Amino acid sequence: MFETARQSKTTEIIIGQIRTAILEGRLTPGDRLPPEKQLGEQFQVSKQTLRESMRALEHMGLIDVRKGVGGGAFIVEVDEQVAAQNLANYLYFKNLTIENLSEFRRLMEPYAAARAAERISPADLETLQQVNDSTRENLKKKKWDLVSRDEIAFHRLIARQTDNPILILMLDFVETLLEDFKQILKPDAAFMESVLLAHEAIHAAIANGNAKLASQQMLGHVIDVETYLSRLKKSGAGKKLWKNCLQMTEE
Repeated sequence: MFETARQSKTTEIIIGQIRTAILEGRLTPGDRLPPEKQLGEQFQVSKQTLRESMRALEHMGLIDVRKGVGGGAFIVEVDEQVAAQNLANYLYFKNLTIENLSEFRRLMEPYAAARAAERISPADLETLQQVNDSTRENLKKKKWDLVSRDEIAFHRLIARQTDNPILILMLDFVETLLEDFKQILKPDAAFMESVLLAHEAIHAAIANGNAKLASQQMLGHVIDVETYLSRLKKSGAGKKLWKNCLQMTEE
């Protein structure tokens, strides 16, 4: 299945070949890689080099190395948390801002809302309503953590209507970071109420199948959230904001 890896940067070559095999469908989640000895012979590398490559693949979330009877290296599907953490590790050095997040949201979330209006299932539409109902109830009870949870769930469900794994992952990641910003900046109850009202308007547009209005409502909502959070940050509440966000993401 694999070719000799006797070149510089051997580990990268081994990783590249295994990733290519996954992309081409020659390896799928649940498949077990050949035994260590056989893999070493195929790649023509030392046991130490092969083990380094396996550790790297495991860290990337592409394989799960199991010990004992029936053990070995198994291909696994990378979950969203692993992918999000890898993104966080990269963005740690990029001095990410609320404006950066909002720029992405302005581009992608109105599109997702429009797609939701065009294709959402009755079950998902009902779930959106339930999320908003839960938000309303938790606002009354002043359960702010649950309100935040519901707000993110609303956007995640809309993102999934795109049926595009790239957009779903990136929108989910951005929403998670935005939630971290909110936990640090601590928006007030009036803001949370305004978010719910925006979500209800978006839900109504989606329920009516009005893609243009759903997109417009979402864009206005994203801009309002950016304006409010940016104002909070400038007030001093956002000192060392991004580093704190990453610490929360890593926990």
